[in-house]
This record gives sequence, structure tokens and C-alpha cells, in this order.
Amino acid sequence: MAAIDVTTANHPYEADDKLDDTVPEHVIETQQANHEIADPGLKRSLKSRHMQMLAIGGVIGPGYFVGIGNGFTNGGPAGLLLGFGIVGILLWIVMQSLGEMAAFLAVSGSFTNYTSRFLDPALGFSLGWNYAFLWFGILAAEYNNLGLVMTYWKSAMPNYGFILIFWCFFLSFSYLGVLAFGEAEFFLTAAKLIFIMAFFLCSILITSGAIGDQGKVGFKFYKDPGAFADGAIGTFKVFVFAALQYSGTEMIGLTAGESANPARDVPKAVRFVFWRVLIVFIGGIFFLSLCVPWNDPTMLNGASKTARSPFVISFVNAGLPRGGDAVNAIIIVTIISALNGALYVSSRTVSALAHESKAPKFLGKINKRGVPTNALIFSNLFGFIALLNLSSSAGHVYSWIVNITGVATFITWAGICWAHIRFRAALKAQNIPLDDLPFKAVLFPYGAWIGLIGNLFFIFFQGWTAFLSPFSIEDFFMNYIMIPVFVIMYLVYKFWNKTKWVDLKTADLVTGRREFNTEDLLVDIKKPSILKRFANTIAG
Repeated sequence: MAAIDVTTANHPYEADDKLDDTVPEHVIETQQANHEIADPGLKRSLKSRHMQMLAIGGVIGPGYFVGIGNGFTNGGPAGLLLGFGIVGILLWIVMQSLGEMAAFLAVSGSFTNYTSRFLDPALGFSLGWNYAFLWFGILAAEYNNLGLVMTYWKSAMPNYGFILIFWCFFLSFSYLGVLAFGEAEFFLTAAKLIFIMAFFLCSILITSGAIGDQGKVGFKFYKDPGAFADGAIGTFKVFVFAALQYSGTEMIGLTAGESANPARDVPKAVRFVFWRVLIVFIGGIFFLSLCVPWNDPTMLNGASKTARSPFVISFVNAGLPRGGDAVNAIIIVTIISALNGALYVSSRTVSALAHESKAPKFLGKINKRGVPTNALIFSNLFGFIALLNLSSSAGHVYSWIVNITGVATFITWAGICWAHIRFRAALKAQNIPLDDLPFKAVLFPYGAWIGLIGNLFFIFFQGWTAFLSPFSIEDFFMNYIMIPVFVIMYLVYKFWNKTKWVDLKTADLVTGRREFNTEDLLVDIKKPSILKRFANTIAG
């Protein structure tokens, strides 16, 4: 079957530099500026298996194994399931929107670039830096977590020593390029998934009384101490935590710019998101809730972060104390994976902003291996924020930086859904048929609107508990500081550059489009099994 040349589509201007004389000058300038965005020098080396592994478990971080205990104590098992379920639905909707755009327009800036193309360049600026700040915070948090976990074995080396050593290691490793990143994530994610599946099996044996000295447990913890820890208040506290745990899934959009075949691989990866939410997160919470009560004293007052992990507690309560070593080992794997991913995402985001003239130009430098070297060093510098946690007063500031990342995630997701709504409107305005799309979002337009409204709701109402008596000014600022920061960035950029709302009739629907072969797209749907047809139908 012949290849489809996407440059022959019916749109205001073509994909090469040959433009019609009637095309407005500002459209020509836009295309020329976006040529560098489409091919900034990154290597398209990521394979289908890399993309799928990233979708399944690339962002399963230490919060899944340790931090989830805070979610248990705040919301209880039912509150945690409800919170992760609702935010998981929002995530699935967001990824449907992002998948449709990324499969069609594969650029390294992904949704920050889409926001500039279809909404307003000022929104692209503020959303891009909002997303970069999110990952700077995660980067600092993971460096700190890695130092703390390494001291689990009572090493003579202080926490800051581990931070400095691993800072140099990850910077050096990132210089190897995107293929090294993809291979590392493939095997690290495989290790995480093997451990999670093994825990599912162990939890079944524990609750059935087959192992341990607790006897048959069943669902007794749903009765005593109960399914909810603090009612609606506790459940609302889970929402931001869930967003933080899910953050990074949108990484798939960024990897599309370095994928060998985004039209084929992005839709596959998007479908895997549904099963990751259902099996890894919802399944993991469910099995933990059978093994550990939400008011377990160790989870509240454990001697260390690892000791407070509900995974460790479930093994200890079952008479398997060596399980703590196994959990600590897998936590190190997840932190290494999280740092690897955080450096990748933050550096690519900053580099893309530089190529769009939304960051200093020197940050857009890319070497022959396709590595944005200056953006990589710049992003990694934020890892030193972890050193603030060495003193109690500065550590308080550090906690703020980490906690606001959940709200930044909701802002990012809202921007993706809004860009998707405008993207579809641009297709209609330029008479581009939907059949040109390699992947179509399920439930459009309802899904995109639900995603936009749902994320806006959480942006403004996730911190309502700060208004309860007594009013907490600290909690208020921690929950809402990113909103004025986002608005200020938008207004400053807009007034300084005098940007205008994008005219959808001339919006750029070319930059990032590649030729794709219909055989490549159809290879996975030839004679699909009944199980695969069912899975694809459920996941979109």
C-alpha cells in the first residue's frame, strides 16, 4: 500500500518552503519560525517498545511505594480509590486529546507548542514554564529521596554526598542520548512491573491466610477502622496527590518528537494509559487496602520513610520482615527511573521553549547526539534544591516547591484539553478531513470539554480545606500560588510581545506532520484477537 504524503493535504500552506504568493506574510513567518521546531536536531530513535513501556509504568515513582501511605492516612482506602479513580478518568481524557494531536503533529514541544499554535503564544509560554517548574520540583524531590533511601543501609556518607554523586551520574548518562534513555526506562519499568505483580500475588496469599500469622484477613479493614479516613475532606486531599502520581504520563506527547513512527506508536502508548491506571494504580491501592489498615501506627510514625511504606508494613504484618529490603531495592529503581525521566522531560521542555523564542536561545543548543546539552545542565541545576532539605527552615521551603507540583499538573492537563478543542476547530476551518488523523480521540467533543472543566474545577477547588476553621494561610498559598504565577507569566509575555489570539483559518497544521504508511498503521489491526479487540475498545 502506498505511502500517504501528508504535505498534499488541503491547508493554507504546504509543508516545504514553497508557498503560494497569496499566503499572508505573517503565515510565512510563522512557518519559517516553526521549521526549527519541527526538526531542531533531536534524534528519532525511540521504538514502539520504549513508548509502550513509558506509557505503562515510566512514571511509577517512589510516591507509589512510599508516599501513597499519606494518601491512605488522609482518605482511607475508599477515599484513595475514589480520588485516584476520578483523577484517572481525567488523565485518560487528557491523554486521548494529547494522543490525537501528537500522532498528527509530532514536535518535541508537544502540548506547549500546540497551545501557542491554536490558542495564544502567551499561553504557550506560561504553560511551558509551568510544566518546566513542575519537573524542576520533581527533580529536586527525587534527588532528595535517593539520598535518603541510600542512607537506609546506614552508610557513613551523608545525604548531600549521595545527592552530589548522583547529580553528576545522571547528567553524564543523559548525554548518551534518547536511545539510552529509552532502553533504561524499558528495563527499569520492567523491574517495577515485575515487583508490582509479585506483590499482587503476595497480597492475595496474605489476605487469604495462606502466608503469615494474621489468619484470613479478607475485607476486615474496610469495617475497622473503616473505608474512609476523613470523609469528603480526606478525599479532596487525595486529588492533588493523585495528580502528582499521574504527572509525567503526558511525557508521551514529548517523546513523539523523538519517535521513529509517532503515527503508529503514540496511539498504542495512549491505549496503554487506561490499563496502567486500572491495573497498576487502582489495583495496587485495592490490594494494599486488604493488607494494611489506614490507621496503622507505623504508617503514621515510622522510623524512616521506607518504614512508613504500606508495602513494607504489609510484609512486616504478615511476618515477612525481609520484605522491607525488597521494597527499598525497588524504591531505588523507581527513583532512578523518575530522575531519568525528570531530566529528559525538563530538558526537552526547556529546549523546545528556547526554539520557540520563549526561553534564552542558548538553551536550545543540541549536539550531534541529539542531546539538548545546555537545557540539560540548566534543568539539572534545580536538583540542588534538594540540598535545602538539609536544614529544617530551608526544608520548609523545599516542601512547598514539591507540594505545588500537583496543582501545576492540573493546569497542564487543562491546557492540553483546551488546545485539543481549538485543534479540532482549526481542522474544520481549514477543511482538513478527520480521516487524515492517525488517531482520533474517543468521545470528542464531550471528552475534551469534560477534561477542561474537570481540571479547572480541581485547580480552583482542590484547596478548599484551607478555608476551614481555623483558616490556614500557609495551606492557602501552597494550594493556590501557581494560579497567580501562571496568570502573571501569561500577562507579562502577552503585553511585552503584543501577542494575539490565533486565527484558526491560518493556524499551523503542517509543522511536525510526517509521511506515514497505511501499512504501518494497519499492521496491528490485521486479524486482531478477540482479547485485543476488547482491550482496544475499552481503552479507546
